[in-house]
Amino acid sequence: MKSALLSFLFPTGLGRRGGCAGGRCRLTGAGLLAVAAALAFTASAAVVPPPDAHEHWAFHPPRATPPPAVGAVDRVQTEIDRFVLTRLEAAGVPPAAPADARTLIRRMSYGLTGLPPSAEEADAFVEAAADDRASAVAALIDRLLASPRYGERWGRHWLDVARYSDTKGYVYGREERQFVHAPAYRDWVIRAFNDDLPYDRFLLLQLAADRLVPADSSDLAAMGFVTGGRRFIGVTHDIIDDRIDVVTRGTMGLTVACARCHDHKYDPVPTADYYSLYGVFRGSDDRLVPLAAGDDAELAKRQEKLTQTMATRREEAGARLRARVGEYLTAQLELKKYPEEGFDQILSADDLIPASVRRWRDFLHLAARSAHPIFGPWQALAAVPESEWATAAEPARRRALAEPGLNPLVAAAFATLPANAREAAARYGKLCADAEALGDAPGAAELRAFLSDPQSPTVVPDTGIVNNETFFPTAATEELWRLQGEVDRRLIELGTPAALVLAERAPGPDPRVFNRGLPSNPGAEVPRRFLEVLAGPGRQPFRDGTGRLELARAIASPANPLTARVMVNRIWHHHFGTGLVKTPSDFGLRAETPSHPQLLDWLGRWFVDSGWSVKALHRLILSSAVYQQSAQNPQADTVRDPDNRLLAHFPVRRLDFEQLRDSMLQVGGSLDLTMGGRGRDVLDDGNTRRTVYARVDRQFLPGTFRTFDFANPDLHVAVRHETTVPQQALFFLNGPFAAQRARALARATDGLPDTERVHQLHRLVYQRAATAAEARAASEFVAAATAETPPAPPPPPETAWHYGTGAWDEPARRLAGFTPLPHATGSAWQGDAAYPGGDTGWAQLTATGGHPGNTRAHAVVRRWVAPASGTVSVAGTLKHEPSQGDGVRGFIISSRHGLLREARVHASEAAMNVDGLAVEHGDSLDFVVDIADTLDSDQFLWAPVVTAPETEWHATTGFSAPPPAPDILQPWEQYAQVLLLSNEFAFAD
Repeated sequence: MKSALLSFLFPTGLGRRGGCAGGRCRLTGAGLLAVAAALAFTASAAVVPPPDAHEHWAFHPPRATPPPAVGAVDRVQTEIDRFVLTRLEAAGVPPAAPADARTLIRRMSYGLTGLPPSAEEADAFVEAAADDRASAVAALIDRLLASPRYGERWGRHWLDVARYSDTKGYVYGREERQFVHAPAYRDWVIRAFNDDLPYDRFLLLQLAADRLVPADSSDLAAMGFVTGGRRFIGVTHDIIDDRIDVVTRGTMGLTVACARCHDHKYDPVPTADYYSLYGVFRGSDDRLVPLAAGDDAELAKRQEKLTQTMATRREEAGARLRARVGEYLTAQLELKKYPEEGFDQILSADDLIPASVRRWRDFLHLAARSAHPIFGPWQALAAVPESEWATAAEPARRRALAEPGLNPLVAAAFATLPANAREAAARYGKLCADAEALGDAPGAAELRAFLSDPQSPTVVPDTGIVNNETFFPTAATEELWRLQGEVDRRLIELGTPAALVLAERAPGPDPRVFNRGLPSNPGAEVPRRFLEVLAGPGRQPFRDGTGRLELARAIASPANPLTARVMVNRIWHHHFGTGLVKTPSDFGLRAETPSHPQLLDWLGRWFVDSGWSVKALHRLILSSAVYQQSAQNPQADTVRDPDNRLLAHFPVRRLDFEQLRDSMLQVGGSLDLTMGGRGRDVLDDGNTRRTVYARVDRQFLPGTFRTFDFANPDLHVAVRHETTVPQQALFFLNGPFAAQRARALARATDGLPDTERVHQLHRLVYQRAATAAEARAASEFVAAATAETPPAPPPPPETAWHYGTGAWDEPARRLAGFTPLPHATGSAWQGDAAYPGGDTGWAQLTATGGHPGNTRAHAVVRRWVAPASGTVSVAGTLKHEPSQGDGVRGFIISSRHGLLREARVHASEAAMNVDGLAVEHGDSLDFVVDIADTLDSDQFLWAPVVTAPETEWHATTGFSAPPPAPDILQPWEQYAQVLLLSNEFAFAD
């Protein structure tokens, strides 16, 4: 019992939902507690949906509810207000007063574009609203919706839903870890929002663009919604599970993936329905489609190498399959010996390939639907239990041979009864091995046609390595992935936009339920079809290929009770902070009842009737009085309605990370509005583009993203967490990004008189002038900051090593002068903060080497000063690696003994050793490098070690470059930072 239960709890290959991919489980103390809790849980009654689960409100079409009559008709600006006012009046709570114009433009600008308005825009709106508020608001909404910034803001909301990432997650080193297609998908989403692509079309393209648009259409990029998830180390079952999850939760708010291992415990979604959708996605291959023509010779060379190698490896694998038909048939008698897909399988050319064993299983399963001209006898005999062979095999053989159309060669091979099923498999093996030599014998051509048929299990599928990798020995798989990686990297280098689409294969057998979620335990066959809870008991199987286009149309249908409601709720959620349904991606029985169910239904129907226009829905919501009301309402009932679900006032919204970062860039005049293309790391120096274009690495998500509650790119995210942690404050107080933004903001007002400067800073940050009290506080703050004494730079550390420049005096055979290098970066000594810079140019010394100055007058000198008298030895190697230029010269010079060693190296190295050297306290040894004849590629490696009988001084471990002096913000920069850290900047009300 317990063994079976553990198999249920931790089935092989279930990945992130099922527990242990590859069947390798390690139970920690917490894991054992979880098992104990599960044992206790299973002892109680099983959790199942209630009998009336199908009657749940979300599974029925939105009702045609007319907007109700209200008393406060003066507060009605759109029909939305009637639904909200009805509940407020029933609770006896008046709505909040309208927000002032300056608050409203800031709220709308952040809501639609993610950016604050400029001070000039705010002033113009305040003036226009004073004359005609309704017209001014309508014009503002239209302007914001027409801005390219709108698509960037709302595209990012959808990218959370789509679990967007620029990388695949953990993959083997043989595979390129970056997605080629990700930036094109992100840019397509942004463009779709800007173009107000109807939402039903938006969904159709993301699920089935390959069936709806031409082969060279840029809309193919839309399929990144399905194909952009984690790769799960190539385990197909987990990849498909992720796709089912993002499609059903993202578009319909239904947690279908919970039915992978058992019937859904809460919603009326049986496991059979999960595997109906599994079959839809199982029937497609991933295919990378470049979306721009290119003429790159290197790319063409890599693609040709990949194509030729794939063809060769497919033919080699196919030859092995055809030669071992008997063994693959024998494997059908012992399928449990051949594991399902797993990242831990290492296969040689001599092994039976488990994926091919399963392909034979599926082929034979499909062939059994009618009398097969070749494998009819096999089907009949393999079905006979070994214990009944003596009595049942012969009748089965005779029935099979009596079937019309049986291949004559097969009939001859089974003219006598084989001793057992294994001998039957061996006879098929011999037939297939002899097929080529049989020439024109009756039936031979049919055998050969089967062996070469692309749909036959004796042929490796003609597709990309991402789809057919499991059909090769491990060495071939790794070789092909390396070649694919080289192609991918070249496409990335070239910046070629690409789409990763799903290409449908010829329909295979209907999917089978995996009992307990175990692929190795297939159960009943189910047709590919839509969910019964939505399509009804009379639903029909999909007929068009694998059914993916039919699935997309069922999801995007006006008759689907969930799709429009879910999107309307997502948009409401992002405008008000909480959806009408609090769980935007779960409209099932566990979801709370909507706060305004009639409003949700009315909006869902309105959305469809408006042509699925997202911009029209924004316009409707933002035009409402409930959206335009103040965030302050002293009469709100905070006891009975602590979460403001009645919407008695507008909820104050904290800016998310993208809004904060982008706003800090914009108010200082640094925001780069370039759109599209491959992103950079969010905190890269010089990256001033909008955060939506920052690189998202799902395996190594930047700590800054995690600190600020960025969406987890591993999975579909409906609602971002909102935390307040010390790291957030430290980022703004001490982080270089915040300091740079404060400097930029201060520079934008440089040169203005102090009073005017304060007002201008406030206008840039808050879109308003400073109050009299704020102006006085600013003056006092700047004066106090000016009076402060900046901290002294850290003193250089005490060490035997010193770093400077000098010159090799050729006639005198000595070092002429030693001038310390003045600037330490923390990892190097050099002549100036800018590198190269100062009088010494390229002169630099690091722990392991460095670069000489621009001329021989500025050789770099690593000086060791003897701390005591004694005898020392010197060891080390001077190395110059580049083939360019003419190399460098190196010298070891003693202040007491003169020149000890010298060498000239160019793309070579030289030992620089000295033994038994007597030194007195204070003597110096200088390790000098200068240019040979010209300045060109003169970087070098040289980390000498000085050794005394009981002590060693390593140039590497003894390297000491103190950090640079603290980069202190100046008084006006400090004041700019104060404004950027304020609640007024970080919140929108």
